[in-house]
Amino acid sequence: MRRRAGRRASNSTHERLPFIEGLRGIAALYVVLTHFGSMIDPSHLAGTKSKAPGWLQSIIHPLWYGHLAVAAFIVLSGYCLQTSLFGGKDGRIHNFRKFYARRARRILPPYYATLILSVLVSIYITSKQPGMPFSQYVPVTRENVLAHVFMLQNFRPDWMYKLNGVLWSISIEWQLYILFPILVALLLKVGRVLYVAVSALAAVALLMYIPDAIKLYVWYVPLFALGMAASHLAYRPNLRVGILPRLSAYVCVMATASCVYTCYLEGGTKPAMLPICDAFVGIAVAALVYLGTVAPWTPFTKLFAWKPIAGLGFFSYSLYLMHHPILQVLYVNRPAWANRPESGAAYLMIICLPVILLACYLFSRLFEMPFMATKKSRVPSQRELGAPVALPLMSRMAVVQTERAARAEALVQATLATAEKTTPAAAPASGA
Repeated sequence: MRRRAGRRASNSTHERLPFIEGLRGIAALYVVLTHFGSMIDPSHLAGTKSKAPGWLQSIIHPLWYGHLAVAAFIVLSGYCLQTSLFGGKDGRIHNFRKFYARRARRILPPYYATLILSVLVSIYITSKQPGMPFSQYVPVTRENVLAHVFMLQNFRPDWMYKLNGVLWSISIEWQLYILFPILVALLLKVGRVLYVAVSALAAVALLMYIPDAIKLYVWYVPLFALGMAASHLAYRPNLRVGILPRLSAYVCVMATASCVYTCYLEGGTKPAMLPICDAFVGIAVAALVYLGTVAPWTPFTKLFAWKPIAGLGFFSYSLYLMHHPILQVLYVNRPAWANRPESGAAYLMIICLPVILLACYLFSRLFEMPFMATKKSRVPSQRELGAPVALPLMSRMAVVQTERAARAEALVQATLATAEKTTPAAAPASGA
């Protein structure tokens, strides 16, 4: 595989990475199915005995781990944002005002539109439903509404999941945007390995010494850093080592197996296990996107770049945001024949899922897509680089220079260095 990698260039500056759109789409769909499972059988949330038959429980059980999809989104966000700094640039942020304006324009209009609809659904529908999963989203108070408005709801556990069960992750994403220039400077200062190690150790220290840190998802910072480092490794590789598609494939397989083992055998829904499970899935996703970037001909890349899957990623941000209030409206108003767990599952999959997909697509046309392109964009349909959590990558996302270009640049630098060493002034140093 390495020999083949040497013959073929990775994604160039003018190519897109549609497989990342596919990854986002699959992750967003998994979150939707997770909430389906919570509607059908909320026993794992309420700590009660399940009323669903055994065969249905076995199907729902793999849908308990929606936090893994959010961890994947965080890694993808770090990867895409870091990648956006490379195309024709030096990997640094030179215009902070433009950077933050683009981020705000990209995520805030859909976020606030969703927040308004979620507040209305919470007041008129969610608050009138007994038990789980509805009780975790209410009450609606002035305090938690303002926390959502200012994107601070992740700082207090009693704000975090109110109104809409996914908006807390967007707040974390926004806070990572604020830290992003600092993280970029740290990455360039200390290097990839030390950068990820320092951020991971900081998260571990917080988890060990601050009891509520586990409720604040502090390990998302090293996951975001891991995505940034993976992008840096893909587009600024060690020229003596080259690209490492085979190693990344092995790492992906091992991390995935470790995540499955941890979730199924060690209780992946237990609070203490969340950072470990998320770390494994983060490593797996970082390895996957690295592999898909440096070896775009692999079956994995082609699978997730398949148009139906990548098309789902096209409106994955809206799907991630809006499926929750739409699902509550549809489920609360379900027909009488869908009151049992089995028939309720059929109702959700056959009727609700297509309705949710269509509604979220239309929502994206109204509140997301109009804010993606600017008047100065060369390609009007181009999606902005570095889209946030649950957002699709640009349809024609620009990525950094090819591996061949990097090697050519290194060869030029090596030639100049050799020429300098042959001058009389450089001769003593060369002899030393």
